[in-house]
Amino acid sequence: MARDLPINPRIVEQMAKSTVKNLIDGIVELVTNSDDSYRRIALKGGYPKGKIVVRVKRKKGGKCVFLSVKDEAEGMSKEELLKALEFAGETSGFTEGRSVRGLFGRGLKETIIALGRGRITSVKDRIKVSTEVWFDKTEKKPKYDDVQLAKIEKTDEANGTLVEIFVDNPRIKIPSFRKFKEQLSTHFALRDIISSSEREIILIFEDETKGGTPTKYEEILKFSYPEGRLVVSKYITMPNYEDTIRLEIYKVEKPLESPRNNPFGLAGILIKISSAILDNQLFKFDNETAAFYFYGQALCPGLEERLRSGETELIDPNRGGLEWKHDYNRTLAEVIERELEPLVTAKKKELEESKPSKIASSTKKALRSLCEKLNRLAKKELEEADLFEFPSEPTPEIDTLTIKPEKANIPYDGRRVFSVYAPVSLILTKKTTKVQISSDTYYIEPEADIVNLRDHPKYPQLLYYGSFAVKGKVIGAKGKITAMLKDIRAVAFVEVKEMERRKRGKLKAKKGGIFVDIVPDLSSDPLQRVLYDDGIIRIFVKFPSVSPFLGPGLKGIEKAEGRMLLAELVGEAFCKYIATKKFEIGDVLYVRGSEIDSFFRLLYDLQRKYLPIIQEIIFKWNL
Repeated sequence: MARDLPINPRIVEQMAKSTVKNLIDGIVELVTNSDDSYRRIALKGGYPKGKIVVRVKRKKGGKCVFLSVKDEAEGMSKEELLKALEFAGETSGFTEGRSVRGLFGRGLKETIIALGRGRITSVKDRIKVSTEVWFDKTEKKPKYDDVQLAKIEKTDEANGTLVEIFVDNPRIKIPSFRKFKEQLSTHFALRDIISSSEREIILIFEDETKGGTPTKYEEILKFSYPEGRLVVSKYITMPNYEDTIRLEIYKVEKPLESPRNNPFGLAGILIKISSAILDNQLFKFDNETAAFYFYGQALCPGLEERLRSGETELIDPNRGGLEWKHDYNRTLAEVIERELEPLVTAKKKELEESKPSKIASSTKKALRSLCEKLNRLAKKELEEADLFEFPSEPTPEIDTLTIKPEKANIPYDGRRVFSVYAPVSLILTKKTTKVQISSDTYYIEPEADIVNLRDHPKYPQLLYYGSFAVKGKVIGAKGKITAMLKDIRAVAFVEVKEMERRKRGKLKAKKGGIFVDIVPDLSSDPLQRVLYDDGIIRIFVKFPSVSPFLGPGLKGIEKAEGRMLLAELVGEAFCKYIATKKFEIGDVLYVRGSEIDSFFRLLYDLQRKYLPIIQEIIFKWNL
């Protein structure tokens, strides 16, 4: 027997997959649910043991086939378990003022549906209840076993909940035990739980990748924050909100991993409320090597109160952290950035002064010449990205859906790139980033029907933008290009003309060009081989695959292998910069959802084109 879960089935898979994108996302949800339950016991005056057991099974190809999480906390009655299966229900007690993490009543069922089929067994006050949850792919509906749930069993077992998931999602992979243990231990949302003396998180890992008897590992997870010197400890009042945060920042001797798109990065400021870590950020410094020497936390009671009062728009609906486009969160980011800025600036100067980057004069001359040639190649590539001109540069004052340019000529048998902009407030109101593009005449044809807007690189907190190209088929044709964001309309008037090829405006760049220098960087334990940093290509000579061939002062480029590696590194930085700029100006068209694949295809094409050129330049050096 089976009964539909109480939710519109059309959004179930989307909700589950946006909440749980991988195995660790699911474990974070289940472990924090268990931690919440232990916290509720403590709030009632109890002294829970706080044990949480995580069990996984890994098969050939890194495929995860089983996950379970077991606690010895409150457990659930039949009514509470049924309540926990409601989508968008609030079951954690957060809004009633209890110190728990759950904000939306999400996690348990999303994890099960995103991964496969699950069984929930719970004991509370000597009554055991259980049910199974799955997504019926034939009926395209989420289901739970109501007959099983109706069976109530008396037991002498202790209170607690066991969630078992039989994983059938082929995309769910799991690394080796050591790597998986490291990731789980350092995930920002679990750090306070794992490091707490009141919790014991046990990982049981069964590895069946080699066939035969599975290898079984069992360890208690441990986490300690890096040793550092406290450099900021203060209360700060947020402008315009009168909310006060408690900010602590620590400085370490060796750089940590950046938190940018990396939930395991130890650098960054943890954004915390009393019972949970909501995010980890370095804000505008997340690509700055000098910022990787800092970590800390911002305790935000005002944020917690706003969440309790129902301002859940402050949180990314996909549980990706905070929604940083929200005015309140932008102010919070600016406050923390002001404290980080002098620290990062001072550290950057310290790193520059400590680097013994003495380079031979002949090498310096060759590198300057290489930069000049890179600038010429970049200028030509970017100027030819479109036959005529860049899309118009927007201003942050745009307050509605807008196409730029609003009037334009299109070359006969050619194309022109247009940009469409929308203020963040409009995107939040309409709850979509999808814009439909159309023409009122066959002779003027947009190359894309839909543009998916994304953060504007220059005004990410103010604007969304996207790009599309339009082709002209008949000389003299006039028409209207329309963009629609739900019921909001923007229009551009165009005419097809026979036009001579002309160059676009000068490329804006740093004084001296886009590429002004190539320097060896002696940072210890660097995260990458090479980095384009505000006009400078930094070669990290202590990176493991670089250090055998290139050293301080770029020693080693007198040898063929050193020159080959230098050409590869310079080419990597050059091509990444060009690919990024092409995306920013809208020269790259792609299908929605394929942005990453499209970027890497463009990057590979650029590398095929330019790496041989750069190699030839470097191998002709006479040092």
